[in-house]
Amino acid sequence: MNDKDNHLLDDFINKMIKETPIEKPSADFSGNVMDAINTLELKKAKRAFEPLISKKVWLLISAGIITLTIFLLNTGVNMNEGYLSNIDLSKFTNAISFETSYNLNVSNTAMYGFIFLAIMIPIQIGYLKNRHDRKFN
Repeated sequence: MNDKDNHLLDDFINKMIKETPIEKPSADFSGNVMDAINTLELKKAKRAFEPLISKKVWLLISAGIITLTIFLLNTGVNMNEGYLSNIDLSKFTNAISFETSYNLNVSNTAMYGFIFLAIMIPIQIGYLKNRHDRKFN
């Protein structure tokens, strides 16, 4: 822009500023703002606590794990090698007497994977629950 255009623009802006009235907040402005803040705080406080995982889901997970454990104990998984070979599971397998028609052979690697999974799931659920509690409290 050239110098003449800048001068005209400055004059126009100065004229607009002088003609624009100065706005003043209402007498209750602070009270209205504080009421709005209190309303938001009350809405946050009224939010009911809901668990991350409901009791029905916990029962389903527990039933699934127990069923899978009973099934694996009845199939006669071969654990002759490795760290778990020293554990005697005969008292558990003898207590469960129903027959299964499935003959599933699970490798040691898969068995260690299942055990690691069974250990890590509760740790992860605890970690996620604590993180969720810290975030929303």
